[in-house]
Amino acid sequence: MSDQLIIAGFHRSGTSATARLLHRGGLFLGYELLEALPSNPYGHFEDREIVNLHTRILSDNEQTWAVGEPLLPVVGQQRWQLMQRIIDRRNSEHRIWGFKDPRTCLFMMLWKHLLPNAKVLIVYRHFSGSTYSLGQRHSSDMFLRRGSAQVHGRFWEEPDFALRMWLVHNNALLAFARTFPEDTMTVSLDMIRDGFPLVWALNRRWGLDLEDVPVAEAFDQSISVRRVRRQPVSDRRLIGKVQGTWRRLEELAGETEMALRKETPVA
Repeated sequence: MSDQLIIAGFHRSGTSATARLLHRGGLFLGYELLEALPSNPYGHFEDREIVNLHTRILSDNEQTWAVGEPLLPVVGQQRWQLMQRIIDRRNSEHRIWGFKDPRTCLFMMLWKHLLPNAKVLIVYRHFSGSTYSLGQRHSSDMFLRRGSAQVHGRFWEEPDFALRMWLVHNNALLAFARTFPEDTMTVSLDMIRDGFPLVWALNRRWGLDLEDVPVAEAFDQSISVRRVRRQPVSDRRLIGKVQGTWRRLEELAGETEMALRKETPVA
């Protein structure tokens, strides 16, 4: 019998560092992890097979990874079969496994259908930090002529694009958390940086038996600097929607901290 823990969060929200922490604690994350890049010097901790699967499903729906509008994906039989093969192999070879890919935000209900007992760790970051970091990454990639110039350019041609992406992905995570509250734990990047005992909390809540690793081993404060920037935006109504989603995520994170306090034994 295997346990599964899915790490879900928007791009540039700290999911790579979180996955690195859990990987060190014994969570199997894949057979072929993506290589490190300047924007992620310690690695992405994303399994190439799962990233490729998500990319193909998006392509089937005439989308790239840069989804800025709500998406209800159509999934063909071939993709369902591949997902099942991925699950069967990992279940047969690993006591506890999971995966991390920001695209997962858009496919949570698909995975939950095939993995009804899977647990989900939602990691979120303030929209100003995520979108600023995303813009930085794509300006650098554009300068280095790496990847799609068309995609890079959207972050400058459409002032609202990164915010719309943040909203779509995090609203999808909120919908999942509301539907499966017992199988979801929500934490912010700031909580983890400030010393939230993530591995202990996961083990305590779901009995995952991961090895407790110091947070400092995964989060390098010298490169993980908090940034709160004024967000360029053309549609001011979008800011209200984004702030509403942010408040709801904060409420979920508050529930996580409250539950932890209740379960911590008094010395």
